[in-house]
Amino acid sequence: MTDTRRVGEALRGSAFRPRAVANALGVLAWSGPALDGLWWQRKNLADGLLGAQIELLVRGGRVPTASAHEAFDARAWRAGILEDNAEGTVSTGLVLPLECDLVWTDRPERAFQGQTGVFMPDSTSLALRRALPSEPVARHLDLGSGGGAVAVRAARWAEETLALDVNPRGADAVYRTAALSGVRMSPVTGDARELSALGRFDRVSFVFPLLVPWDGLTTAPLHTIAESASLLVDVLNAVVEQLAPGGLCLFYVQDFAGARSLPDAIDAAFRGRSWRGAFWWDYIGETQAGPLRSGLLAIRADAGAGWRDEQNEAPDMGCDDWWPYLAPLLGEEG
Repeated sequence: MTDTRRVGEALRGSAFRPRAVANALGVLAWSGPALDGLWWQRKNLADGLLGAQIELLVRGGRVPTASAHEAFDARAWRAGILEDNAEGTVSTGLVLPLECDLVWTDRPERAFQGQTGVFMPDSTSLALRRALPSEPVARHLDLGSGGGAVAVRAARWAEETLALDVNPRGADAVYRTAALSGVRMSPVTGDARELSALGRFDRVSFVFPLLVPWDGLTTAPLHTIAESASLLVDVLNAVVEQLAPGGLCLFYVQDFAGARSLPDAIDAAFRGRSWRGAFWWDYIGETQAGPLRSGLLAIRADAGAGWRDEQNEAPDMGCDDWWPYLAPLLGEEG
């Protein structure tokens, strides 16, 4: 991964930054809802070196090979990030600049191939990234990691970060994200409901699967939490067993636990162990289970009783740290 790490250093030292990408794509900010929808199909307004970088790594397009070699050195080809063919140069995946991180993910045509694709980061991943406390911890577990969009930020504060995904292809994506971003994290392939072999963790994060098939991209059935009353309950049961004293869970989730409310489902999972929680919701959507709210669910173990249910009114643009807004809902300082 040495070549990949050097490519990341070069990109992070160039103009390949979130604000520049937003300007090139004609959106107000490369954050929040700007990462939802068919953003890779937007016109690339940048030119020169930055234009080639965005065309290859953000839009997944093709550029003349000579232009690619002006924008990247040979390490990008040795690392398997770029490849040439008779029609020019293309990227083998996308590299998305999220704050100071570079996240490797699939090209759009691969990302939506049912269960085989590595899901792209979207506004839910960004919300969970922003909610992570900027405070040191020993061990962090990120569930459903995909390419590591949440785990890579967690890795900047944790001594050890495990990124778990049921998709075996996620491991390679996590390795690439770690190398591009200059951090350490360890990918693990497995099910979020089977955690006993991984030990205890001080923080656990999970963007629950909320995605549905997008018209024109896939007809494959994609699992969503709105179709399974047991998913949230099963994960809570597994996570509580591995949560260290005083540990923190941060999930992006829909408030669907079957016939139970979120507090009831959490209380059942903790089995008498004390906890304090908050559901900081920001979206109401129509699903097969009816209108469901989506948002950040934060749970602090061993913190005494307490529950808050409030709408998220933190600023979306220009704010990369939501913990000072979320922490008071848990009775903590931001």
